[in-house]
Amino acid sequence: MSVLLKAKKLVRMSPDEWRHRAKEYIDIKQERKNHKSELAFSTNGDLDFLAAGFEDIQHQLQKEDISGLLKSKSAMRRFPIDLDRRKAMLFQLLYPQEFIRSVKRADQFCAGKFSYMGINFEYPDSIPWQNDPVSNEPYPTGFYRDIEIFKNRQGQDIKHVWEINRLQFLIEIAKAFYLTNDKKYSDKLENFLFDWHEKNPFKTGVNWTSALEVGVRAFSLIWVLNFYLAAGNPKANVVILILKMLYLSGIYIKDNLSVYFSPYNHLIGELAALFMIGYQFPIFKNSNAWADEAWQLLDDQIEKQFSSDGGTVEQATFYHHFTLGFYMQCAHARRLNSDVISQRILNQIERSLEFSMALMRPNDTLPWIGDIDTARSVYFSDPAQWNFTAFQSIGAVWFNRGEMKKAGGQPGEEAFWLLSQAEFEQLESIPEKEIGSNFYTLGSSGYTVMRSGFRSDSHFSYIDCGHIADGLHKDGTPSAAHGHADLLHIEIAPFGESLLIDPGFSNYRGDLDWHKYFRSTAAHNTLTIDGKSQLEQVGILSWSHAPAFYPLQRYNGDFCYAFAGEHHGFQRLTARAVHRRYFLFIDQAFWITCDVLQSALEPGRRQNHAIAAHFHTMDYAEIQLDRTDQQSLFIRGEKAGLQMYFSTRNHEELHCSSERGGATPDKGWISPTYRERRPAPVATVSTDCRLPFEMITLYFPVKLETDNPFLVTREDNSFTVSGSGIKYCIEFTEASKTNGHWEAKPGVHIRKFNGDKEQAIFLHSIMDGGNTLSFENAPIVRS
Repeated sequence: MSVLLKAKKLVRMSPDEWRHRAKEYIDIKQERKNHKSELAFSTNGDLDFLAAGFEDIQHQLQKEDISGLLKSKSAMRRFPIDLDRRKAMLFQLLYPQEFIRSVKRADQFCAGKFSYMGINFEYPDSIPWQNDPVSNEPYPTGFYRDIEIFKNRQGQDIKHVWEINRLQFLIEIAKAFYLTNDKKYSDKLENFLFDWHEKNPFKTGVNWTSALEVGVRAFSLIWVLNFYLAAGNPKANVVILILKMLYLSGIYIKDNLSVYFSPYNHLIGELAALFMIGYQFPIFKNSNAWADEAWQLLDDQIEKQFSSDGGTVEQATFYHHFTLGFYMQCAHARRLNSDVISQRILNQIERSLEFSMALMRPNDTLPWIGDIDTARSVYFSDPAQWNFTAFQSIGAVWFNRGEMKKAGGQPGEEAFWLLSQAEFEQLESIPEKEIGSNFYTLGSSGYTVMRSGFRSDSHFSYIDCGHIADGLHKDGTPSAAHGHADLLHIEIAPFGESLLIDPGFSNYRGDLDWHKYFRSTAAHNTLTIDGKSQLEQVGILSWSHAPAFYPLQRYNGDFCYAFAGEHHGFQRLTARAVHRRYFLFIDQAFWITCDVLQSALEPGRRQNHAIAAHFHTMDYAEIQLDRTDQQSLFIRGEKAGLQMYFSTRNHEELHCSSERGGATPDKGWISPTYRERRPAPVATVSTDCRLPFEMITLYFPVKLETDNPFLVTREDNSFTVSGSGIKYCIEFTEASKTNGHWEAKPGVHIRKFNGDKEQAIFLHSIMDGGNTLSFENAPIVRS
């Protein structure tokens, strides 16, 4: 980042942030001086991390006797899994396939075989915990504050190192030990724990450079301890080691909270871990202070982390569940131990679950919105990516919501392990309830959803017209965020098959071109001008020049659901353009978009610009172009297809093209999870023209191996759509004046004819020199 951009960030710092950072600077200097003594403390065999009042248990632990610890109701609070084998037997009965899979995965980990984030590697002997698994090069070591983690090393990604050091794979080994009582799993688990503790000294090396990573690792250790104790006959030295690792994690997190550095999912993950360490283990020194402070901050933060509609302010569906999962685990710990949870936290958790339910696609997955790093805060196995239905099952119990039970379907493994036995039985007794409306707006987050139902073969679609992410600036000041440049992006799933999609996200570190592309406007189903995005990317993760956007209207009419919105992100470009998009779902049968690009420049000063509409689909799909017709294309999926037609007001020459798996990221790629790049078709419909530019696109769902129920004819400036005795006319209308008064304004007229009955709506265009936000009634009107 340049000196100028750093200066802009400094100017925006509040007095509180200045004070916080000044104190942090002083604390770091002292911490560096104390590093050797802290190292000595972390490696000694003493139990001097235990609180006063537990002397009897401490004496027993010194003799490697944990019976008092296990019997005490005040040293450790109740775990989600009771310390017996009843739930192991129930899991085998209810989840036979998951049981087989769990054992198989644990065997792979025990053999040193790992696969994640687009890489596969083996460590058959021992794990070099601080090495990059791709190059096998070690990261720098030493005092954690002296290690540069933000340097972009081409071909390396620090997340590959951090992922294995989250120790979530140990949860799976501990679970296999609990399920099978096979000593080979406990032996391997114990070896991994002692090896990690020895080779990652306190506050030393790359695995102590991120407080969030320490927090996620702490959750792993808590679940490992729960499974290990529940399996029976735990070894005292192993239990003591895990307790000490958790206590050291608590010390580190308390001193390294990301209050200003990364005040979203990072801060919540850290606070959640600090709360769980302090709350779950009252036997620790500082436990009450940690738990009380962290819980209060979690309560204070929750309405800053989620919008009023329940969506994360980070505008990223994976991180939505990452943050939500931390809150749910903390709230569940208090539920289990009969402690009060504030109504504010409960209300927001419920709204956030409603948000997820609203965006759920017919195949039970969430759209791939925003950044992704495969992070799971609630982790028990390698889950089906983008399927968060287990959260709905938990919500069904907590809030007695029949529609959440229906959305959750067969309860996922996360729900089974997190819910108590009584809660899991309660879930069975809740009657399912149909999910509500087919048309709804998640207004604070900016998503408007249109669907034909909630069956697996229902049509689904949405349009995005919300902020890129919280905390961005309208000027050149850079700010990091997980949201993408995706204003007015649409997704469509005909007959439940996602065929117009957000292509996901590739990576943070290394391969900067791939990082930038997947966050760009061109990587979404919307328009670009001269190949530019709606705002500026400033290095890794950062944005500047956040655009103004306006959700203009949500329309529920006689024969369609519709949304109108616009953004002004192109006004910073030479085109000085506004992009307005109308998105309509006609009789829950087909879709229309009407795009308007209008310039603020006087007509005589306008130049030609490259206009492109982008359409991304799944890797297994095929895009079929008609060589004789550059104004149509067909996306063919596995069971369904999407037939698309285009028309422009001024008869600009359109060029349809398709690419798949080219040499650069813009040549046809998707990445459903972190670094999981797959060749996939992308279509571009482009032209070169002066503004204004207006285009109508029709999208017809097709069930493969059946006839298309619609007959489409194109005339000079209109489409006629016929089917089942109903006819639709979609046409551009021209402006006309008489004596200086408008008799007709430019726009798109959509009429439906059903026998003798005619219904119609009108979509306003943007006139030269006019205020884009000025309407006599609304942008969409009955006519």
